[in-house]
Amino acid sequence: MKKEKNNMEDGHLSFDPEQLKNATQEGHPNDEAYELLWEATCVSSHVDDVDKAAGSTSEDNVYPTTAEEVDRMEELVNKAAHALKEPDSEFSQRVHELRDIIAWSRKRHWKFNWRIIAGAILSAFLLPMLLGSNPDAKRVAANNVHKVEQWQEVELVHFDSFEELLKSDIESVADNALYDTPTNWYNTRLYFAGWSYAEALKEIAECEQNLNDESQEWRHEQIKEWKEKQEDRKEEALERFDDLKDLDYEDVKEMALEEAEDRVSAAKAADAFVNFIIICFVMMIPLYVFATRPYGYMISRYRREAKYMNKLEKFGLWLSGGMLSVAASIKFVDIVTKWSDGSTTREDDGTGPARIAIQVVLFVGAVLVFCCVSSFLMIYATITGLYRNYDWKAVKHKVANLKGAK
Repeated sequence: MKKEKNNMEDGHLSFDPEQLKNATQEGHPNDEAYELLWEATCVSSHVDDVDKAAGSTSEDNVYPTTAEEVDRMEELVNKAAHALKEPDSEFSQRVHELRDIIAWSRKRHWKFNWRIIAGAILSAFLLPMLLGSNPDAKRVAANNVHKVEQWQEVELVHFDSFEELLKSDIESVADNALYDTPTNWYNTRLYFAGWSYAEALKEIAECEQNLNDESQEWRHEQIKEWKEKQEDRKEEALERFDDLKDLDYEDVKEMALEEAEDRVSAAKAADAFVNFIIICFVMMIPLYVFATRPYGYMISRYRREAKYMNKLEKFGLWLSGGMLSVAASIKFVDIVTKWSDGSTTREDDGTGPARIAIQVVLFVGAVLVFCCVSSFLMIYATITGLYRNYDWKAVKHKVANLKGAK
């Protein structure tokens, strides 16, 4: 049964349609019946008028592509059966096969692909990592807010000028200690203002040097644009220092608290976005299954397109499988040393870390290829399936009638 279904989906026909055109000669009692049967194999819009006139077509073009074509084919097959004058077993076999095609075309057929569903499920698990989701981000951000709220007032070190800041030995702290004390937060913000200013000056000096270099003339415009950006960066650093230099403890606490609360909001938004994407992928699976249930004539209409999608899937599986095979084939090289006392030792030849890195890259790449191809095919099949396989105008009309009845 499965083989028969696949034959139908692949456009299989056990006979050459052109045989019907050439089966009888003019004046033969069954000539009209064969002519009508030939007409039935040409109702598909895939059959060109030129080919039809020449009596030439292929089995892939026999299957109807619309409900109207199914009705037309059935009408012609019935006429052909009634027009038969003399018993013909081969003719009866052809009629039976075409009626099977008609019956198959009127039914819906599941077209979902388990490999694509597996790829979507795997993508849903991997998305948090790919999108940089950090489960602890909200907790850490909320803890930072609590730290700031518990601050005790301290005396802050101020600088009267930017030059004084640049000459100082003030240092920044790691991000996990930034909100521990007001001194940590304030000094770190001052430090980065000075660091950004110094880096901008360094870049500007390098740009001026390159502008005076004739060998760099071909990219002077690019250098000038970069110099302008660094000039803006320098001014922003000065403005940042002006905003910070006269802050007292209360100002610092207010700014740090606002910044920490913004981090909480950002962490919540990032977490919500990741969850939304995961839910979309999970919800798309039943939607994909529902969408990919076309009638047989719909399968026939887009069979050529489906071939390209199948090729894309096969290419993705081939590439993913190839990367996995290459990763699995990478062997580690040991240097075996045999000593004078008969003992031997083994040690890595030094390429072990590089080989592990290559294996990890290949394994990750294989999974990403599989997930990307599966996700694309699922999204594509869902959108096109919903659009093509269901009559939404009829649904809209029924809903409108129900509302009108109320």
